[in-house]
Amino acid sequence: MNRLAPESIGLLVVVLVLGLVAVASGEDTARPGAVGASPSAIASAQPTVGAPKNPTTALKTQAPAPRTPAARSSARLPTPSPSPDKTRSRRSRPKASQPPRQSETWTIKKQSAKGRGIVYLTFDDGPSRFTPAILEILRATHSTATFFELGFRQAERPGEAAHVRAEGSNIGNHTYSHSDLTKLKPGEISSEVARGPRSRCVRPPFGATNPAVGRILARKGLRQVLWTVDTRDWDRPGRKHIVNAATGPAVRAGSIVLMHDGGGDRSQTVAALPEIIATLQQRGYAVHRIPGC
Repeated sequence: MNRLAPESIGLLVVVLVLGLVAVASGEDTARPGAVGASPSAIASAQPTVGAPKNPTTALKTQAPAPRTPAARSSARLPTPSPSPDKTRSRRSRPKASQPPRQSETWTIKKQSAKGRGIVYLTFDDGPSRFTPAILEILRATHSTATFFELGFRQAERPGEAAHVRAEGSNIGNHTYSHSDLTKLKPGEISSEVARGPRSRCVRPPFGATNPAVGRILARKGLRQVLWTVDTRDWDRPGRKHIVNAATGPAVRAGSIVLMHDGGGDRSQTVAALPEIIATLQQRGYAVHRIPGC
């Protein structure tokens, strides 16, 4: 056999090496997922086990599940403002600087038949041992007032309501037990009022009222009576403070002044009353009971 020339041997080695490189390159191109693989090769390599045959079903299955509309909307909604009923309920308790407003459906007389301005003095939470002394002062000054009494207090002093009426003053219903009516159910509100003193006028305890309370009273044919001036005598601030509050700039014709004859020691109120009435009368006011109660 003839020996190959060195040049021929070198050429043969180069051919063999190139052939091996070509074979290796072909294997990498056919392997799925290899770097540089064509999109069609990647698609054909995706698993199909369990995939639905119906194209429509496939689209529905692959689509992401929608979020619950209610959950999405409630998460984005702003916090609702309190209902009018609740907003009024929170504001119904009287403050010294902001006494509760009078009922919008009832206007009170500001002038007497003789043309004098009228100021209405009212006394809450009785009757009590201080009530007779207040009635005596009213009689001596030719005045009358309205006493918003509690049902359980009337039961303790059964003859006092008749005494009030005999002196020319009148009685208002302050409920039976002095409960906050805005915190009661409708049936409980009706019970508190029904067991309270007999009157056509009702003053909710604490001045706490709302539209629900107003509707119940209106259905019963009752008038809700609040006040325009709070003397804060319930806090026992001293005789002079009570006098100033009951005769100050806020008091004018048609004013309804809040005081108390029950619920505690009312000796300061009794001591202040003669000067209150004398001052009002000197200014030309008459001191009368609230009509229609």
